[in-house]
Amino acid sequence: MASKDKVIILLAVAATISLALGLYETFGVQHAPGSPPAVDWIEGVAIIIAILIVTLVGSLNDWQKERAFFKLNAKKEDREIKVIRSGKSYTINVREILVGDVLHLEPGDLVPVDGIFIDGHDLKCDESSATGESDAIKKTPGDQVMAMLESGSSNAKTPDPFIISGAKVLEGVGTFLCTSVGVHSSFGKIMMSVQTDVEPTPLQKKLERLAIAIAKIGGSAAVVLFFVLLFRFLAGLPADARTPNEKASSFLDILIVAVTIIVVAVPEGLPLAVTLALAFATQRLLKENNLVRVLRACETMGNATTICSDKTGTLTTNRMTVVAGTFGRSNFDKSEHENSNSKAVSQWAAELSKKAKDALVQSIAINSTAFEGEDAGQFTFIGSKTETALLQWAKDHMGMQSLPEIRANEQTVHMFPFDSSKKCMGAVIKLGSRHRLLVKGASEILLGYCSNKADATTLDESPLTNEDRGSLTSTIDEYAKGSLRTIGLVT
Repeated sequence: MASKDKVIILLAVAATISLALGLYETFGVQHAPGSPPAVDWIEGVAIIIAILIVTLVGSLNDWQKERAFFKLNAKKEDREIKVIRSGKSYTINVREILVGDVLHLEPGDLVPVDGIFIDGHDLKCDESSATGESDAIKKTPGDQVMAMLESGSSNAKTPDPFIISGAKVLEGVGTFLCTSVGVHSSFGKIMMSVQTDVEPTPLQKKLERLAIAIAKIGGSAAVVLFFVLLFRFLAGLPADARTPNEKASSFLDILIVAVTIIVVAVPEGLPLAVTLALAFATQRLLKENNLVRVLRACETMGNATTICSDKTGTLTTNRMTVVAGTFGRSNFDKSEHENSNSKAVSQWAAELSKKAKDALVQSIAINSTAFEGEDAGQFTFIGSKTETALLQWAKDHMGMQSLPEIRANEQTVHMFPFDSSKKCMGAVIKLGSRHRLLVKGASEILLGYCSNKADATTLDESPLTNEDRGSLTSTIDEYAKGSLRTIGLVT
C-alpha cells in the first residue's frame, strides 16, 4: 500500500532524476583542478533512504497487524464439527473437513461445506445467505430423491437433497456427505466474488490531493523556470566563446535547477512523519488492548472520545456435568452445599431398582442425537453438551454400556427433533404391541403435560397432584436454577 502512495511515487521519480543528474555531475563532467568535489548525488540518495524508511515501516506494521488479525480470525472461526471418517466418529476443526466426510447436523448448526443429505428426521435449513429467501427448506435424503426420479414420479416441487454451505439448520437432525469445501463451495464462491479493494482513509485522500497539488505547482514552476533559463541560455549562445563541453555543462546546470525545484517542493519528510506518527498511535492503542488492523485507519480514532469494545466467548472448559436431580420423591445432589433432603449420587443410584435404571438409560440413550467418538485419542461423547452430560452420567452411575448397542436393540419408530418453540424433543420406540414415547425438554413445559408420577424403585405410577407438581417445580428451581432438563416416559 505504501508503494502506491502518490507522494511516494512523486518522490521516487524526483529522486531518480536527481540521483542520475548528480552522478553525471560528479563522474561525467571534468572539473577544474583544486575545485571542491561535486556531491549533488547526496540529495537523491537522501530522498531514496526516506522512501525506503517510509515503505519498510508501513509494510512491517501492516504485516504485523495482518498476522495478528489472521490469528484472531482463525480463533474466532475455530469451531468443532462432528464427522464420521473411515467408519469412526471424530470431533475435528472446521478447517480440517475433507471431501467424503460424513457430517452431523443439529438445530442451530451453521453448515460449513456443500454436500448431499444422507439420512435424518424432518431436516429444514435456512438458505437465505445464498438465495436471499428466509424460507425453511425441507431436505429429502438423496436415495429417496434418486428413487423418485428413476420411478418417473412427477411432483409440483422436486425434493431438495442438497446441503448448501452457509445455510443454518432450523429444525431436525441428520447426516450429509461433503462434496466441496473452501472456495469451491457455494458460499466460498460467493465470498470470493464479493471481495473488494480497501477504500483509502480520509488522511490518505488528503495526502493524495496534496501530492497532486504539489506536483502541479512544483512541476509548473520548474517548467517555467527551465524555459526562462533555457531561452536566456539560447539567447547568449551567439556571443558565448566557451567550449562545447562548457556549454553542455551550463545546460545541465539549468536542468538540475529545474529538477531541484520539484525535489525541494515535494516534502519528503511528510510521508515519514505521518507513518511514524500513526505507528506510535497504533502501539499506544495496542497497549489499551485495541488492535488496529490498517495502520492509517487509526487516524479516525482521533475523533473518538470513548471506545466501546465487546468480548464474546467463554472462560470455561465448555463441558457440562449432572450435579443434581430428582426421580419421584428422591433427590441427589453432588454440589458442595448438599440439600438436607438429597443424597449423594452414588448412594441414590445404589437404591434404584434395575427396572428404574433401565428406564433411565433407555430414555437418555434413545432420545438423544449425541454419539460415541474420540477426542485427542480418548473416548468421549460427541454432541450437545446437555446430552453428553446425561450420557456420561448414565455411563458412570446407571451402568450404561455401549451406546450404539443400546440403540440397535431398540426399534425406533419415529424421532421428534428438538424445536425451540416446543422446547422439547422426543422419540417413539416399539415395545412388543405397544409404543413408548420418550420425551426430553424444559422442565416447566413437560411438567405441564404430566398426569402421573413414578416410584423411584418400582416405577409404580400414581396420580400427580398439584402439590406434587409444586414440590417438583420448587426442587427444580432450587437445584437447576432454570437449566435442568426433564426426562419423561409415556407408554
